[in-house]
Order: sequence, then structure tokens, then C-alpha cells
Amino acid sequence: MPDARSARTLVGAIRWDAWVGGEYHVGSTVNRTLSPQEYQFRLPYYADITVPGRVLVDQGFDSDTTGAAPSGWSVSAPSATTVAVAARPDGGGKCVYLHDASGSDMASMTHTFTPQNRALTVEWEWKETVAGKWSRALLVAGSSAVVDIATRVDATGKQLVYRAPDGSWNVIQAIADDTWYALKVIADPAPPQESAPWVDIFVDGVRRVSHAALLVSAPTFDSLTLRTNETLTSDLYIDNVSVEVTESVNSDGASQGVMDQEIHYAAAAGIDYWAFVYYPQEPLAQGRELYLSSAYKDDVNWCAIADGNFLSAFDANLAELASHFGETNYQKVLSGRPLVYFFSAPTADQVTKMRAKATEAGVPDPYIVVMGWTAPSAGALKTAVGADAVSRYATGAGNGAAYSSLAASETAQWSDYATAAGQVVPTVTTGWDERPRYDYPVSWEPDYSTFANSWAQQATPGEIATHLGGAVSWSNTHTANTPANTVLIYAWNEFDEGGWICPTLAEIQNSGRPLRLDAIASVPRT
Repeated sequence: MPDARSARTLVGAIRWDAWVGGEYHVGSTVNRTLSPQEYQFRLPYYADITVPGRVLVDQGFDSDTTGAAPSGWSVSAPSATTVAVAARPDGGGKCVYLHDASGSDMASMTHTFTPQNRALTVEWEWKETVAGKWSRALLVAGSSAVVDIATRVDATGKQLVYRAPDGSWNVIQAIADDTWYALKVIADPAPPQESAPWVDIFVDGVRRVSHAALLVSAPTFDSLTLRTNETLTSDLYIDNVSVEVTESVNSDGASQGVMDQEIHYAAAAGIDYWAFVYYPQEPLAQGRELYLSSAYKDDVNWCAIADGNFLSAFDANLAELASHFGETNYQKVLSGRPLVYFFSAPTADQVTKMRAKATEAGVPDPYIVVMGWTAPSAGALKTAVGADAVSRYATGAGNGAAYSSLAASETAQWSDYATAAGQVVPTVTTGWDERPRYDYPVSWEPDYSTFANSWAQQATPGEIATHLGGAVSWSNTHTANTPANTVLIYAWNEFDEGGWICPTLAEIQNSGRPLRLDAIASVPRT
């Protein structure tokens, strides 16, 4: 007897459980991506604002009086030097002009702030009329510099450099005369799960230095100094200075209470199952473990998405996963076949092992879905490894495209994937915006250079519901291509990458309702 296709379309949602709190490296990293005010609307409902006033300095000088010292700064302007607000040479508003004709003293400006024992993000723009004059930027703790960035000239040319603890100067990049550079420094005095404090240095949006050692170990940072050199004459311009607490939120979902509430939210919206990105390692396994220990786990089913972490110890992880195949809350399709997704490409041997393990456990043959970023690559992988169907993790967009454009592109992809591979699980992307990971790069995505323009406009709840309804309709008008009759939402909780339906802090505080889930609940499943 052939496997029976469900009359009701199953709706799954991807879970990416990195929201484990700031005491872990990965948790701290994603906290930082959502700390800027413009991204806090994405915070999950269980997040805490740990530093309400994260902005310590934010000054563009346009409102300051021309010819006066910059407000809020202590300046030092000995004989033959000046530190004063002036028109930007390029005509773009005002800046601070440090003119140093002394040759024996320096001009400087210092801003103090409440001592901070957390990571700080410091940004400024500067240019020298003649580059390489040993202008300096110093992040300070008490009387000691912890980060020291300068300009210089040596036999190879004019350079931006930073000082190492041994006193040596290391090149950041070449620089040119009369050219503005935008610098950003992230300095962490006590990084979680790491042995030593560090600093990252960015120039014009590109990370040039990663995790360099601080000059001294300091419990707090308390001031920023920008200055000329005491033995050289120079003209230095400074603009758009900011100092912010890097990590001012804590999104810690790793508790039983949070997981139980998430299950209630998902069940009320008609989410049939969560597809967990299957991390075997702690702390990323905590989400799945808390789900499995929940008294409410039967209210929402689950299945696995196997990625490189799973494949790296495949046999051991398969044994653990297969032990759940027969459980009532492991998602089945087609008369009892356990549903499994592969984000990373398995081998044919691994697919064969998974099928054999299911047989050994006395459960039907798994329904194996491989994911690919293009229809041809997904179809080829399905054929090569002997999978049953294809899907896609998410669909991106760029340059602030309308969500309707993203949805239209993805709708066309359902047919493309079906043509390439036959059987398909349509993906429903709820949003895409990688800009937080451009501002605060994550260690697992070393090439973040394109993220500044990798974003679409935010979807309304109604637009998400319409797109999901389209996927359900497509599945039920293409039954030969969708025997499993399931669609997969990206995502439950990819907050910093731009795709989520989990309730947010802003939704609950402002509306008292999980608006995206309410909209999803209204979508018919037949």
C-alpha cells in the first residue's frame, strides 16, 4: 500500500538555538548583534535590556559652536596649537580641527565616561592633511592606554598602525594624505570563555585586526583621547565620535520556563513541528534538550536538521537521533516516516546508514530532505546521495528589497526546485537582514563583507501570513511534488539574521500579542 499523503499541510519552523546568554561565547556574540537600538525590536520576548543607556558618547559636532572647544571634551592646546570646532574641509558639516604647529608639544581632546567593565565599541572618523604624522587614538583605563592606534611613515610608506604589548607597532593598512578614514574598535576586557582580553580594529567597515591583545589587562575602560604628536607638526580633523557598550542586552532562552512558554506560543499558532539545527555540543544543544525534557513536548513535534556539527561525528550523532525516531513527538510524514533535513551535504553512505539505523530501530524508512542554495545543486545532491526530496534553508535579498519581492522570488523557487528534483519541501522565509552581523561580525562567518547590503524590508505579519498561505496552496496544487505535504518556515528564532516568528519583546510590550504568530494561526492548512 502506498504511503498516505496527509490531507492537512504540516507547518514546520527552523530553530537555531544560539540564544543561551552572555556567559557563553556564542550567546555573547549574538547579544552584541542585537544590542544597537535600531535592532532591539528583534529581541526575543525573554530578552533583558541589561544596559539601558548603552551610548556613552555620540557626537558629530554640528551643533557645537564654531571656534569653541568641543562640548563634553577636555582639551589641551598649548602654545602654537589649537583644538576647536570648525567646518569640515569637505563641506559636510562640522568637525574638530587639531592644528599643531608647535613641534614640541601636542594638541589633544579627551572624553571621560563612567568606567565600564564590559566590551566597548568606539568609532570615529579622522584625516590628516599630510598623513603619517603620528596622530594617536587611545582607549584608556585610569592612567594606562589599553588600545593605541597611530599613523606613521616608514620606508614602505604611510601607514595606520597599532601598538602591541611588547611595544612594537603592527601595520593595519596603508593610508593617504588628506583622506578621511572611519575607524571602529571593539575592546573586550573580559570575553566569555576566552583566556585573554582582546581588541578588534575595523577601517572603513572592514575588520583589519582580529582579537589582538590589549596593551594591559584592565578591569574597566574610562576615557578616549585623540591627539597629535609632541615632536611633529600636523593638521588633524576628527568627526563622528561614539562610544557605546557593545553588549547591552541578554537573550537567554536556556531555561525550562522559556522553552515551555515557546511551546505554548508555537502550539497556539498551529506550528506542527520545530526543525532543530542539531547541535550535539553544549551549549547549543540546550534548546533541544530543554524541549525534550518539557512536560509539553507533545504539543509541538520536532525533527532534526543535520549540519556540519552533526556530520563531524556522524555515527555517534546518528545513534542518538535515531533513538528518537519511534517517539510520538518526532515528526513523521507519509504513514510514519521520520522526517530528517540535511543542511550540510551528506554522503551516500551516510544516507544509507541512516536508513539502516531506522530499520534497526523498527521504524519506517526516514524521509530525507537535502537542502541546497540553488535548485540544480539541490537536485544533483538528492540524486547523488539517494535522498527523497529537496528544500532550502532560507531565501535572501539585497539592498533593502521589498519583502514582497523576496516572497515572489521564493515562490518561483518552489517550482524550480520541483523541476530539478521532483519532490520538494517549500521554504517560507519570514525575513532577511544580515546587517547586525556586519556591525558585529560573528566568528562562524568570517567573510561578512557583503552583509551591509544583504537585507530586505521587514515583513508585516499579514505579508508573512500571505506567503505561508501561498506555500500551503502550492503544496496542495502540486501534490506529485509534495507527497510529504509539509512546508518549512525560516525561522522560529534567527533574530539576528532577519528571520523569526517567535514573539519579540517589542511585540509583547507594545501590543500584548505575538503578532506574527497570530497571523500565522489564521492561515488555513488545507
